[in-house]
Amino acid sequence: MDVMISALTQRTGSTLVQRIFNCRKNTLIWGEHGGIVSEFLRIADLASYFSKHSKDEKRDFFRNGNDPNLWTGNMTPDEPFIEAAVVEAIKTMFNHMYIQYRDKHDRIGFKEVRYGKRELMLLRKCFPGAAIILLVRNPIDIWRSETAYWSGDAEAFGQIWNERAKQYRELEGEMPNTSLIRYEDIVGRNEQTLQLLSELALVSLDELHRVLSVQLNSTRSFRPQEEIDKIMRLCKEGMAIYQYE
Repeated sequence: MDVMISALTQRTGSTLVQRIFNCRKNTLIWGEHGGIVSEFLRIADLASYFSKHSKDEKRDFFRNGNDPNLWTGNMTPDEPFIEAAVVEAIKTMFNHMYIQYRDKHDRIGFKEVRYGKRELMLLRKCFPGAAIILLVRNPIDIWRSETAYWSGDAEAFGQIWNERAKQYRELEGEMPNTSLIRYEDIVGRNEQTLQLLSELALVSLDELHRVLSVQLNSTRSFRPQEEIDKIMRLCKEGMAIYQYE
């Protein structure tokens, strides 16, 4: 993987950034894949649980010359081996999954809208040289754009948005080759933001502006004030970080 575009929720602008990258003919940024890295984290957590709880079994078994008469029913390799296996599994899956059209493109990547800090840190271990773009957007505008993903549950949405908003700020400072961008600064054509995107996507500002001039799948609906108030309360901390009022 060369590029990973991660939005903190749906309707945050990941497709717009994907389109900007894809206006370079030798770049291919694929769409969402359903948040499958989270499944690998669950696998790692399950295997690690057995590893932690079988420490005594492993110690006694190997200390006693691989004695077959000792209980070893839960014996599982140490956690570093589990982590290494998960990293290799993700690398193998992505490298094979995204091999289609690889011969015609020198930059390959994807965009996703379901990842928090753990998933992104795991992906960084898998692809240390990849550029990661983190996208945030005002939660009120997201909620007015679409609620189907959260079944109208403003509280669930607000909790997810606020948690990931804080995580993304942390990741910006912790992970190399990671850029944090506000959706509002893209569509508002903030000069500094567009220059950064131009450099990241290897496209000219003219090409970038041409993409911005075409609006696709834009939606906006009325939402009850009590839902807006709930989101503002739940997202207060994250909104302050990004200067959303």
